[in-house]
Amino acid sequence: MFSVAYVILQIGDIAPVDAIRASLAPFQSRGRRGASDNGFIFDDNTEELRQAYEAQFTFSDRGGGELAIEGDFEASGLLDHERVREEMRRRGRQIWHVRFADFIDLESFFTRFSIGVDRGLRSGTYGQWLNPLGRWDFWELGGVFDGHIIGQPSQRTRLGVSRISSGQSWDRMLLSKLAGSACKSFDQPVSAAFDDRSARNFESCATLLADALADREHAFPESLVLPPGSAADSLRWLDALPKPGPIEAFARLGLALDAKWDEVVEEIYMRFEDHWVAAIAYHH
Repeated sequence: MFSVAYVILQIGDIAPVDAIRASLAPFQSRGRRGASDNGFIFDDNTEELRQAYEAQFTFSDRGGGELAIEGDFEASGLLDHERVREEMRRRGRQIWHVRFADFIDLESFFTRFSIGVDRGLRSGTYGQWLNPLGRWDFWELGGVFDGHIIGQPSQRTRLGVSRISSGQSWDRMLLSKLAGSACKSFDQPVSAAFDDRSARNFESCATLLADALADREHAFPESLVLPPGSAADSLRWLDALPKPGPIEAFARLGLALDAKWDEVVEEIYMRFEDHWVAAIAYHH
């Protein structure tokens, strides 16, 4: 699911891509090995990995980076499709009927063919490090909300490739594969330059405040992200739904705990009127 967030940026010498990434980094949903040091919680998915390990699959390499899969669709989400294709090429097969448990052990399967899975601190456990503050699996500037922040949406409906994004992720690759796109298309160098499409996804807080006071719909995003240092990270990401919050952030801002979302948004724009705002599409 995609939503739009407005990321408030302090004007300075930091390149836009670096400023946006730094602001959003604390809210990445999943971490990597050792993430427990950063307060992440381990979600044990050993049984899900074992399900993929023991499932019967039929892989068909259709060329052009497309791999057709028959079998346990849910379990196939833990498979690194490119590594499966490499193994098929090594074996000289375009069609491969396989049950991984028949020729390798679980640890080897995890190392060679899994994606989006990490090893737990306890021996023999596999899963994901989850961030209690997590909001996004990946994001990109504008994305499916290209132009939304300036009131000129481009009506994009498909996953795109933004020059400013969170980069490659297994979630993004999986969605891309399901959409019939090659995951390698996302492996592009990130540019901090403002091209024409980038500029459509930035606006000043002052302009957005005027738009909000005029009750223009595009001034009210689903989420607002306050600048780093303005509050604790747990209070920087504000959401409209399922109800405006977190209320602890409202107290810090001097707002009523039951403040309406339009009141929150207008107050934020007034507080940071000399800042810029970037609109991102984030997947969660």
